[in-house]
Amino acid sequence: MKRRLAAILALLMALTMMISMTACGSKQEEEDAEEIAAIDEAVTEEVENGPEVVYTIEDVDEVEDMNVPIQVSSITLFDDGTVLVVPTDDLKKNEMKEDPDAPGIYPFADSGEVKDVSVVNWGNGGYRTIIAVLKDGTISCVNGAALVEDHIIAVLNNVAGRDDFESVENTADESAWGIIGITKDGEEVVLDYSLNFNN
Repeated sequence: MKRRLAAILALLMALTMMISMTACGSKQEEEDAEEIAAIDEAVTEEVENGPEVVYTIEDVDEVEDMNVPIQVSSITLFDDGTVLVVPTDDLKKNEMKEDPDAPGIYPFADSGEVKDVSVVNWGNGGYRTIIAVLKDGTISCVNGAALVEDHIIAVLNNVAGRDDFESVENTADESAWGIIGITKDGEEVVLDYSLNFNN
């Protein structure tokens, strides 16, 4: 009789603990759901109250002419001068280790406010890179070799050491692509030597 009573008491205690743990789990799930809802609301509010999109370059890697993929889905310029790059594949793994759920990366965050951003060809191997003209007239560029070969973002600032650039253009001859910067006075400055991607 004592053994049966002890077994029943042990069973009741186990049942009580299971009910308590289930109740705690439900409470934790509710708290988690509330926290997720609060984060979602904050993100939505930030997007709605954030900077406006100036333009987006989409389908960056869906190009013709045998270009090498740079593992970028899209590039967005905002009116506050920030640039959001949405990486894919190895570039995403390398650049978004700490926050894989972030919307993307901001490669020119330390460079300054960007006025114009584009994807340009360089060399003769189908390579491309991302280049930006800043509002202060300087040029910043993602190191094309590091981008294509190592799948990392390394930004070169103050390309050519000038602050009077207005825009950037691609040039081409029978052997390779080149990059020139157009100054406010209309001068064409060859940027290839200043970029020095292979060093």
